Amino acid sequence: MMWTRKELKERAKEALKRNYWKIVLVSLIGMLIGGGLGSSGISGGGSDIRDMASDNVKEHFTEHENDDVDWEGAEAVLDDIQMDIRPQDIVAVAFTVIVVLIVAAIVLAIGIALDVLLLNPVQVGINRFMVKSLDDTARIAEVGYTFDHNYKNGVKVMFFKDLYVVLWSLLFIVPGIYKAYQYRMVPYILGENPDMTYQEVLQRSKDMMDGQKWDAFVLDLSFILWHMLGGITCGLAEIFYVAPYVNLTDAALYSRLSRKDLADAQPVPTTMMQL
Repeated sequence: MMWTRKELKERAKEALKRNYWKIVLVSLIGMLIGGGLGSSGISGGGSDIRDMASDNVKEHFTEHENDDVDWEGAEAVLDDIQMDIRPQDIVAVAFTVIVVLIVAAIVLAIGIALDVLLLNPVQVGINRFMVKSLDDTARIAEVGYTFDHNYKNGVKVMFFKDLYVVLWSLLFIVPGIYKAYQYRMVPYILGENPDMTYQEVLQRSKDMMDGQKWDAFVLDLSFILWHMLGGITCGLAEIFYVAPYVNLTDAALYSRLSRKDLADAQPVPTTMMQL
């Protein structure tokens, strides 16, 4: 089934006019959870060690700056530095490194748990809200849909979706992008079919995106200037127009491909088969 970018965007604009403020609010929630797992400032602990080492070396080189540059002078500097390094210093540095690694691991684990148990289910609800907003005035309560409809299965499906994308991304960037587009419809499918297994959801998304990935990629590229406008306006345009517009367009793509998917699954009438 053919679709055009103009068709999807027109449908998105109509939906946005009909239910503007609710869609803006839900899109803002999506923006917040999308950037909620930024990097943490846990690496600053090593800066003191680097500064101490730098000052130490600088001090010794300053002491010998008037010496001739020869091997004996270099050896003298190294000997002085080695004499200043005590076993206690090595233990302190090792302990600091271990503490930093442990803290980093804890922060990472908390971030992953938050993403899997809270943010992913909310994302499914947001996608469900956008699909329903295309033809009707959806309720904001749709955002919490997954928490009341087979929550464990929703968490499981989204976890495997993210896992596969990450594993493919480890191979190279392009395979990761390919898989991200292949599983693009997973949150939408899950929002309408909360009881489907993760194998069924992933396979259905793959089937729906078969032959559509490049066109979907071009669709995303068509919003570049809009995102630039969002940056120029310090994010205001992104909040009040661009993000809702993009989200509804993506929902319109799912709606279009979903109808194609359902049509392909319907049995052909016997009268037509005889023809």
